[in-house]
Order: sequence, then structure tokens, then C-alpha cells
Amino acid sequence: MKISHGLEYFALWTLTKAVQIIPGRLADVIALGIGKLTYYLLTSRRRIAEENLRRAFSGEFSDTRIAEIVKTVFVNIARTTISFTRQPVLKNEDFLRSVTTVIGSEYIDQALSEGKGAMMVTGHYGNWELFGRWLPVAGYPTDFLMGHQHNEKVNDLFISFRKTEGLGLIPVGIASRHVLKSLKANRLIGVASDQHAASGGVIVNFLGRPASTPKGPAAFAVKVGSPIIFGYLVREKHDQYKIEFFPPIYPPNSGDTENDINQMTQGYASILESLIRKKPEEWMWTHRRWKLD
Repeated sequence: MKISHGLEYFALWTLTKAVQIIPGRLADVIALGIGKLTYYLLTSRRRIAEENLRRAFSGEFSDTRIAEIVKTVFVNIARTTISFTRQPVLKNEDFLRSVTTVIGSEYIDQALSEGKGAMMVTGHYGNWELFGRWLPVAGYPTDFLMGHQHNEKVNDLFISFRKTEGLGLIPVGIASRHVLKSLKANRLIGVASDQHAASGGVIVNFLGRPASTPKGPAAFAVKVGSPIIFGYLVREKHDQYKIEFFPPIYPPNSGDTENDINQMTQGYASILESLIRKKPEEWMWTHRRWKLD
């Protein structure tokens, strides 16, 4: 193991153990402090977020308002990260009680009644990690697509955070065969699909600019005839969350596979855009999303 990988793992492991043994509310207070600190320390990411907001909202926000949004974004990322590391000590029944508002779960039931599973797409909006946990804890058979970390020890640690009864994990690099098999077995496939696709992406209009988006979710859906259901989970209070799902996006079956993939991808990208425009502070603006520019 590289020395840098060892140090990275040790730092993450130490933070994890610390926030797992303290009460959740205290861990959240620590997350608030980390978020505010990283806002000041990670200047390059702060500038990326500010520039993204300026271009997406075209003069709608003052510099002061943009700074407020970006600071909240950093805090939300920290809170999501800390809650992610605390998942092994979060009891399923306590988590279910904390999700006090559930909207649109009937769309999942509808999809499963049709026997072809569904692609459950979310974005880096709200708390995307807890979104992925809710599905299996609520009783839905779910597999989640997971990126592989270069640091193997950190990768194993992340897997331990995500282990939940009823949740399968599919590494992105070997996804294709496993995803198709899961959909045909009438399972849900969870994936966050709102970051730049370096190659082979679908070009969609996202917040007024062309953005390369992973084609996988729509390609799998078209291949099997499954719907895409977009959903998100957001914090409403310290220990209260809302989860919402939108009506299924079905393959158009136009006879043109690429066109169908493009339409489905644009469909869920537009849903995410509408959410961001209402609450921009919930999205992770720190990512270089519009590299096509």
C-alpha cells in the first residue's frame, strides 16, 4: 500500500470511529463545523461552485447570495459525508422513523408490478447516500451501482458503510451483465447520475448549458424495457427527512435506440434541474459539471 493511501485510510478510519461513538446530534454539529471550515480552505472548489451558480442563474443572484448558497452547499456535503460514515450504527427502524414524509412510493410499486424492475436514479442532491439506504430498508429489493476507489482500504471501508440488509452492491466497472440480470429479476437499480461523463455520454440541456451525462441508466432501461424513476431525499430538520419519487419515465420505443436513450436521460435531468432551481443549496455545485464548455 502507498504511504499516502495508508495515511488517507487512517485519517478516514479515525474520523469514522469518532463520529460513530458519539450521539448523532453531536456528530451533526461537528459536520456543520467541518463544512464551514472546508468552505474557507477549499478555495478552488469554492470558485467552481460560485462560477457554476453565476452561469446557471444568469444574474438572478447577488454575489452575497451566491456566497450564502455555496457555504450551505459545503455544509450539506459535510453533513451527508458524516451521516454516511455513521450508517453502520444507524438502526433501520430508527432511520425509517426519521423519514417522516414519503411521496410517490406508489410509482415504485407500479414498476415492480410490471416485472421488469426499475432504474432508480438520483443526483448529488440532498442526502444521496441515505436515499440509497431507504429503498432496501423500506422493503424494496435493491442493488446500488458503486464507483471503485483507487485506495483499496478506503474502498472496503465505503462498502462497510453501505452494507444494509437487502442491498446489493454492483461495482461500476463490471456493471452491465449484473444490472441486466437484476432488472430481469425485478429488482431496483440505484444510481446517482448527474456528474460529467468523460466519454460516451448523452448530451442533455442542464441548467441552460449542454452537459455530458452517463447514458447507462437509460441504456439499461431501454434494453430491458424498464422505467426510470427519479427520486431524492432531503433533510427537513436535524433528524427528519423527506423522500420523493417522480412518475416513471418509460422507454419511448420509437425504433431509434439512441433517440430513446437521449429522451429518457433528458427526462430525469429536467426533473433534477427543476429541483435545483427551487433549492439550489441542496445540489453539489463543486463539481465541474459542464466540461463541454
